[in-house]
Amino acid sequence: MAKKAKAQNPAQEPNRFYSAQPWQCRNHKDRSEIVAYVEASGTWEVVATINTTSAISAEVMAQFICGLVNDNHKKKDLLKEALRALESVLEEGLNYSTEQELDEVVAHIKEKGL
Repeated sequence: MAKKAKAQNPAQEPNRFYSAQPWQCRNHKDRSEIVAYVEASGTWEVVATINTTSAISAEVMAQFICGLVNDNHKKKDLLKEALRALESVLEEGLNYSTEQELDEVVAHIKEKGL
């Protein structure tokens, strides 16, 4: 008797931690805190505390880190959008609908200056 093939689980997108909202900085006299929105609790929580070093202020470093994280989230979303559009063209061929989808992705890429 032949074995039944196991049903393939659809690929699940990994959890994106703290990416529902852009990260923010809270600056204090002696340190800066990086806060992120946590969907599970519905509140903003501290994810990092940055201390001033001899070379750079805590505020500058916290803003730099927030900028990197926020840019990364935006680029990931744009890349996923481009991948979906490309997959549509490969599956359906180039038609009015897929051409419109591609045009939107190209416009978003140009908006971001990439």
